[in-house]
Amino acid sequence: MDPVVVHFELAEASHHLQELVAELHAGQIDERGEPGLAVQLSHILGHICRAWNCKDSTPEEVAGLSQEEFESLSNSVPNFMGQYTIGEYAFG
Repeated sequence: MDPVVVHFELAEASHHLQELVAELHAGQIDERGEPGLAVQLSHILGHICRAWNCKDSTPEEVAGLSQEEFESLSNSVPNFMGQYTIGEYAFG
């Protein structure tokens, strides 16, 4: 495991999650804010997925990923080794 990559991704997820909690607490996201909430949660989940899926990668290896590889690692459900993407797991 490369703790640098895991730490970075989890710190980013934590930062965005704290911002989201503050927005919810301040009433900045109401019942009409579901699309925005979905985008923010998706972004946070992407960091969590990469923390797991890139845990054995160096920062240089992560930086060298193609856009397709990066997106796949951002959307692959942790512990399913890329077998399922988040949408496939949630809906099928």
